[in-house]
Amino acid sequence: MHALWFMILALAVLAIAYRYYSAFLAARVLALDDARRTPAHERNDGQNYHPTSRWVLFGHHFAAITGAGPLVGPVLAAQFGFLPGYSWILIGVVLGGAVHDLVMLTASVRRGGRSLAEIAREELGPGVGVVAGVAILFIVVIALAGLGRVVVGALAESAWGVFTIGASIPIALAMGLYIYMVRRGSAQGVREATAVGVLLLLLCVVFGKQVQDSSLGQLLQLSETTITLLIAAYGFVASVLPVWMLLCPRDYLSSYMKIGTIALLVLGIVLVNPVIEMPLVNAVGAGTIAVDGEVFPAVVRGSLFPFVFITIACGAISGFHALIASGTTPKMIDKESDCRPIGYGAMLMEGLVGITALLAATALPPADYFAINTDPKIAVVADAKGGLAPSQAALAALDPVMTADDRKRLGLAEGQSATAAANKTLKLSEVLRLSNGSLAALGYHADPGSVHASELSAADFTRLGVKVEDLPTLAEATDEVIAARTGGAVSLAVGMARVFSGLPGMRTLLDYWYHFAIMFEALFVLTTIDTGTRVGRFLLQEFLGRFNERLGDPSWLPGAVLSSLVIVAGWSYFILTGSVATIWPMFGIANQLLASVALAVGTTIVLKESPRPVYAWVTLGPLLFVGTTTLTAGFRSLVEVYVPMTRDAATATMGYVNTLVTGTLLACVVAILVMSARKWRELLRLRAAA
Repeated sequence: MHALWFMILALAVLAIAYRYYSAFLAARVLALDDARRTPAHERNDGQNYHPTSRWVLFGHHFAAITGAGPLVGPVLAAQFGFLPGYSWILIGVVLGGAVHDLVMLTASVRRGGRSLAEIAREELGPGVGVVAGVAILFIVVIALAGLGRVVVGALAESAWGVFTIGASIPIALAMGLYIYMVRRGSAQGVREATAVGVLLLLLCVVFGKQVQDSSLGQLLQLSETTITLLIAAYGFVASVLPVWMLLCPRDYLSSYMKIGTIALLVLGIVLVNPVIEMPLVNAVGAGTIAVDGEVFPAVVRGSLFPFVFITIACGAISGFHALIASGTTPKMIDKESDCRPIGYGAMLMEGLVGITALLAATALPPADYFAINTDPKIAVVADAKGGLAPSQAALAALDPVMTADDRKRLGLAEGQSATAAANKTLKLSEVLRLSNGSLAALGYHADPGSVHASELSAADFTRLGVKVEDLPTLAEATDEVIAARTGGAVSLAVGMARVFSGLPGMRTLLDYWYHFAIMFEALFVLTTIDTGTRVGRFLLQEFLGRFNERLGDPSWLPGAVLSSLVIVAGWSYFILTGSVATIWPMFGIANQLLASVALAVGTTIVLKESPRPVYAWVTLGPLLFVGTTTLTAGFRSLVEVYVPMTRDAATATMGYVNTLVTGTLLACVVAILVMSARKWRELLRLRAAA
């Protein structure tokens, strides 16, 4: 089973959908009209409302909506097999996701650039507006945590990745200042800044290896906590600064990298035509996945239905997009006809991102896929499954070579012998972060003088009880530890690097392609972090503005600073206290519940404004499916995952938080759907009486 034919089918379906279905929606259902003045012209303030070129705004919107979701979701869902994810992305994006985005963007443009919560309040009543506002604020925080957690895991201990991503921020800032302060927003200024910005970003990728191997590289090998705090600082600054200064040029810059990389990956898949190693459908057990007779730990918990839908999330339909489509983007739309390529077209491009991510990940051998995306516990002294050391006595070899960090990972006090850790277990990620001197002392193939444990052999992983195939070769080629790097980002980067290195003349450049792919993924996430934090700030200020008019003014700096701090603190907490296994399912549920809310509001608007009530099915159909699957998944997650977490002292706090947040979201969305149905009945009665 090869990837070529699946790629050709996807491209054909997406092209036909844009040519015909989006034209029908724009002309018949929404009746886009360039004669209407947009908020960008009516309220132009040079800060949040600003008429923007269609292509620049497409870049900003695509970069903002296309976070880690379409990259990571399909990769994590690959555990269920290739076919479920492929089918849902292709069908869902055409009939659900792109429709959702276009309807919400148009609705916001016609309502002064208002947010989804305010539109819900206007169309469905004050009660719905309050409930929607609370639900959306919860969802924003969870969504940003889910997306941020992915990039934190990918950049941890990776100096190359940290350098490249860090450099993109001053490059984008310089672009914004050059375009708008030096060249006064001219088209020529945009072209000049783009050419230089893209070139500088590529040079950062190329020279990142030299930085990693230098003394500076040691300083850039940052922990997950440090990276989380740095991303939080960036999100705060990007939320407060004027939109033209950092957010828009950075999104625009990254959009070139994103679209260019996706185009190159599509070309690579067509030319290399890799074999799809993952079976069409896998057998899902209680916390396990069976692949051709081999049993692996599950990447994310849950059965095929309904969890494949919330795991894929953004690649097919994303409620987070409703926040962008009613947040920053409608305030910059130059004319209504721009809504079609920006709303529907950008989402189709995101669906293509999801398809290519799925193809790249499923081209990995299943054993390597699960070795990268799971983090099993390893016995310090080997049991029947394997372990770090063959016996308690063998641990004594660690005593003369252990570092302070090794002692911390093994839970040893200063001066305590390593033999005291004999009855403990360590996660595989912790084992692989032991110093190479300690690993070599236990007989593993690790160079004591090397920083990374990237030389471990297949026999070493067998000792640990972890099944692998090509992973040792890939780790050595990328010069990174890639096992137990959960979250999907690393396995996708490896899959992409394998495709790119299969192109003519590229076989020896796998390490560069791997780090290029990590940069590519991190750019996706950070553009969602900055835009999402800003949108969250707008939502919170709208809510606070009901009690204090000054706090509701998005241009008032103290209010912007306060609300940005609250949003950043919220999503940072979830990143610091959670893992991909706990955050991503909650993100998927929250994201799809928000899509249900947006589709409910969209159905109301179509029933109210469209010439024919039957057109409401374009949003009502996706709502019925997404709402049913997500409410089912949410209830099962409460019963099967979050409530059981409260019974374990180690996870009790996070269990209570997750239970409270998920339960609140489910209750809010059910209330919104009930109130929406009442509104629909009222609108249909009015139409019948007219």
